[in-house]
Amino acid sequence: MTHEQAAQIPGSRRAAKILFAAFIATALTAFIWGFFVANKVRARAKQTDGALRSIAWACLCYAQQGDGAWPRSEEAVIAASASLWPCEALVSAGTGCPQTSDEAMAGTVLPATAAEAFKIVGLEFSKNPSDAPHVNARGNPSGLGTLDLVNGWLTQYRPAHQTK
Repeated sequence: MTHEQAAQIPGSRRAAKILFAAFIATALTAFIWGFFVANKVRARAKQTDGALRSIAWACLCYAQQGDGAWPRSEEAVIAASASLWPCEALVSAGTGCPQTSDEAMAGTVLPATAAEAFKIVGLEFSKNPSDAPHVNARGNPSGLGTLDLVNGWLTQYRPAHQTK
């Protein structure tokens, strides 16, 4: 079909314009929807990062109070959280660990309780009680590097009596 023949078909230009308009409307809708979804994911990631940081900090405080002994369950962290939530500073944390709760939280929002934080994140425990627990996001989105950062704190922590 030549260009002249296509121009002679009634309604073909109108149909093309309608299809083009539908395509543009669909593209705009997808873009706007994606924008709102991305904002929700970012907000959820900030919440997850706060929970990850707070649970890792609570574990560090638990180890400091327990003379280097790590918690053996999420329930142990929750039970101890009344006196530990949050402790203000670590006596000796080792290299790479935060020294204060403000440094640990780094501008994120601290969940009200450890129980609320555990609704978002979790802990995995080793069979060896001297090994640090491993914080996980339970499939929730988190900021780039936050999981590695907080798990690094736990593996690098050394109580005051071990740093000498």
